[in-house]
Amino acid sequence: MQKDFRGYPNRRFKNTMQMRLGTAFAFVLLALLLLLIRVTYINVTNGKQYARKVLSQQSFDSQTLPSRRGEIVDRNGIALAKSDLYYKVILDCKVINEDKDYLEPTLEALDTIFDLDRDKLRTFITDEETRDSQYRIIARMVTKEQKKAFEDYKACRDEESLKIQDEEVLKALKKARYNIQGVWFETYYERSYPYDSLASNVVGFINADGGVTGLENYYNSMLEGTDGRVYGYLNSELEYEKNTIEPEHGRRLVTTLDLNIQQIVEKYIQEFNDTYGDEDSNGQGAKNIGVVVMDPNSGEVLAMATNTPYNLNDPYNTSGLYSGAQLKNMTSEQYSDALNGMWSNFCVSESYEPGSVFKPITVASALECGAEYDGDNFYCDGSLFITDTTIKCDNIYGHKDETLEYGIVNSCNVVLMTVASRMGITNFTNYQQNFGFGRPTGIDLPNETAGVIYGRNNMHEVELATCSFGQGFTISMVQELAAFSAVINGGYYYQPHMVRQIQTADGSVEKSVDKMLLKQPVSSSVSALLRRYLTTAVREGTGRKSTVPGYLTGGKTGTAEKIDPETGTRAGGKYLVSFIGACPMDDPQVVIYVVVDEPNVYEQADSSYAQVLFRKIATEVFPYMGLYPTEEVTPELLSFLGITEADIVTKRDPNKKSATFDAIDSYGYYHTGCYVNRDGKIVGSSGDEIAGAYIAEDGTIFDAVMNEVGHVDDTVESEDEPAGAGGSQIGTDNPNMASPPSAAPEGEDMDGTIWSGVTGDDLDEFKKD
Repeated sequence: MQKDFRGYPNRRFKNTMQMRLGTAFAFVLLALLLLLIRVTYINVTNGKQYARKVLSQQSFDSQTLPSRRGEIVDRNGIALAKSDLYYKVILDCKVINEDKDYLEPTLEALDTIFDLDRDKLRTFITDEETRDSQYRIIARMVTKEQKKAFEDYKACRDEESLKIQDEEVLKALKKARYNIQGVWFETYYERSYPYDSLASNVVGFINADGGVTGLENYYNSMLEGTDGRVYGYLNSELEYEKNTIEPEHGRRLVTTLDLNIQQIVEKYIQEFNDTYGDEDSNGQGAKNIGVVVMDPNSGEVLAMATNTPYNLNDPYNTSGLYSGAQLKNMTSEQYSDALNGMWSNFCVSESYEPGSVFKPITVASALECGAEYDGDNFYCDGSLFITDTTIKCDNIYGHKDETLEYGIVNSCNVVLMTVASRMGITNFTNYQQNFGFGRPTGIDLPNETAGVIYGRNNMHEVELATCSFGQGFTISMVQELAAFSAVINGGYYYQPHMVRQIQTADGSVEKSVDKMLLKQPVSSSVSALLRRYLTTAVREGTGRKSTVPGYLTGGKTGTAEKIDPETGTRAGGKYLVSFIGACPMDDPQVVIYVVVDEPNVYEQADSSYAQVLFRKIATEVFPYMGLYPTEEVTPELLSFLGITEADIVTKRDPNKKSATFDAIDSYGYYHTGCYVNRDGKIVGSSGDEIAGAYIAEDGTIFDAVMNEVGHVDDTVESEDEPAGAGGSQIGTDNPNMASPPSAAPEGEDMDGTIWSGVTGDDLDEFKKD
């Protein structure tokens, strides 16, 4: 430090130094102030732009975390509908155009990893109209592996970069790839259907707004989840932070469907189309075909199919049903109708006159209300005159003397009209409603039809007569299934349903959907009688062609004469034929209902089309379900059915050694489905020994009251075909039959206990419990 002549510090020098320091400090303060002003200006004018750039560099994907739509699986957990995680590649042109060095490295990366056209991308990025675009989807269905490959490429972690040994070269490469900007990823879930068209009319599909058809529509609110969100931001210290709200994924539906049974059903519907379809019918074997397989003891639907399946992954493609020329000539309205027709589920949404498959319900109702008794006798001369109208039987020459049982076996209209007359209108309409007709079953599928039936106030003698054998009112397939199941299962009416369990996204059970018993329209004793009648109908009557060799089946044919919608009168020559059957009839485990609406043949009025389709399906379904053959198979039966031993099931239950028979025990109880087990004991269908029954030394089987009921080596002998029963029900034109009412009668209570499916409110209650 400088000093004056006395040795003291020079004051002038000191003041000068202080002034310099003050000036420097003021300059620094001014610089900081200007910098703060500049930062504030940038934040206000370009803050979002720089934030997006920073977030992009931080591998920030999206502010929305999409929820995953719940799976739909069959009863064994096989996925019928699922949602897989993918990424969209998003391009931010504005960020790329901030620096001319960003363009080429970014294009190179997109071309290398995603094989995108760099020339088209360059045009889009640099074009005046799109250069400021900040959100452009340039690729979809990008996998997690592809996303990681892009990120590794950008960070020089890819295979080629890792091979570089020269530090300077690697440094230059990293610098170049740092300029890959304006590309980010957005997660989303893509809905897919692994089996394409399988169970398409049941599963349904979705669009951008949610479920359109089937279970996807009915359970849409459960399958949909709630999106999560990521809040990404720069904190006060310019550090990247984020706050995440996780998405809540949709629930998982475990359906009652069995994939294997569904495949069997659809295979034989397609075979029917291949056999009877032609160019004029667009390959369809009938106007409509519906098949439903159901457990009669729970209402669980095991399979449901129509002849209009469609690819759930391409639901707007109608080429399977219409030719290119037909599609080209369609108006937009016609195309819309074609789509709705393809998507519609005939088994649930269409109503029709059932025909003779309704006869077991009429007979069961008459027995229950006391209008008829087992063994009652009738006489059929081919027609019956009701007030001023003659109504014909299927056999115009008459079945002559018949019992109530053979009224079912021969499908005799005269017997059924007589039965209904003895019941009266009030009883008949009451039992129709008790069996669930005229109202939806409440099955958990959209667009269920209720059908239309007569009520007490608008039904008269002619309507009563024709309704007794299934003409003059309309039903749906699921209504008939539920009612028929009640007839044969002991009298219990279970609600048909498609979903057996609701699970959380991780597979935890949230709700088990138990079988729902709604009522018991008839007693177990009446049900036992109907099982016997229906078994005889297959063994001896109109249902013989439905016989599944080796199995104790029973069922009923149907041949319904249709109405011309234009004239409102019976359309001669147009029929809906059907068959509904169950197995085993001593303890029914499965019901199969087949409807063939206007088969593409010259003579439609032949229920054998439905019967043969039933038999082919049942021959594969029964053994799959663990049902063993119990009945002997004769060459005569195989000849009648037109099949060989190679076409039948031969695997037998090791616990059963003989054909079944009926027997009375020492307490006077009557048992059906009895057999000799491998221990040589005579047991009933439940496996309990029949008290008092025994086997003589020559192998003859006697029950407790000395009836000879069989032989341990017996085979079922071929029986002569009864007169008028040609192995199938053949329709007879009946122009005087009543037509269905146009709507449900006013003043009639058609409401019932109907399950509308599990709802979100239900699940909230389940959680509380």
